[in-house]
Amino acid sequence: MPTTFSGFAPSDLAFLSGLAANNDRDWFTAHRATYDDGLKPALEALIAATTAACAARKLPLGGEARRSLFRIHRDIRFSKDKRPYKSHVSATLTRDGGKLSPGLVYIHIEPEGGSRAAADAFDPDSIDPLDPSTHPSNRPAAAVVATTSIADVEDAYGHGPFVSAGFYLHERPNIEAFRRAVVADPAAWAAVEKALKKAGLTLAPGAAAKRMPKGFEAHAGTPLEPVLKRTQWFVRRPLTGAQITSPDLPDVIAGFATETLPLLRFGWSALDGR
Repeated sequence: MPTTFSGFAPSDLAFLSGLAANNDRDWFTAHRATYDDGLKPALEALIAATTAACAARKLPLGGEARRSLFRIHRDIRFSKDKRPYKSHVSATLTRDGGKLSPGLVYIHIEPEGGSRAAADAFDPDSIDPLDPSTHPSNRPAAAVVATTSIADVEDAYGHGPFVSAGFYLHERPNIEAFRRAVVADPAAWAAVEKALKKAGLTLAPGAAAKRMPKGFEAHAGTPLEPVLKRTQWFVRRPLTGAQITSPDLPDVIAGFATETLPLLRFGWSALDGR
């Protein structure tokens, strides 16, 4: 494993592009050395370097290769889509190092542009419970576009490199706790939204419910309604090809995490206090 992160090499990204076009075991086996000796170690080095960059900024976020990286193999046991591999690599940074601990930074590395054909062929049965990017709730209508200039396409196959942060909540008690915190201190939540806006960030659609959630009906028709209908609260920012091939990528990610800290702190407080 490299001791420092020097950026993802062109061969790393070419491997992912090739895998998207040739998603089968024979191709993967023939080219696996590129993944084992280049791409995966680079991702491990990125996690270590970004953890250090977060520590330097006094951010309570970090990870390690053994726990933070998502596997490149897809779980196809119950899927109609039998492609065995993802066409991206990804990892998370959390407070306790747990891969899916609430309030995380998610890093998605893929060549710019991604695989449109793969996304159009998305199969809901192909979700990987260990990979938030494969959860069907992260695939809202294609017409919804975030103001960060990329669509809300945090799905199984991605559309280029990006980093996101926030709360991908799937457990009802956590969702309810976040909603209660918003109702209990709407001024604090407004401050979160103001801080995100100042950073040029807008909450993604967040798998919103169609109806007002039970227990919060009194807030229907108020400014809190769209916030309380959410089941997830997170933001994202696209990464450029120049950024993912640069040794400065850890600082770019840590800088993004700093900008999202108001959202993370709000959610952590809500969940810690439930």
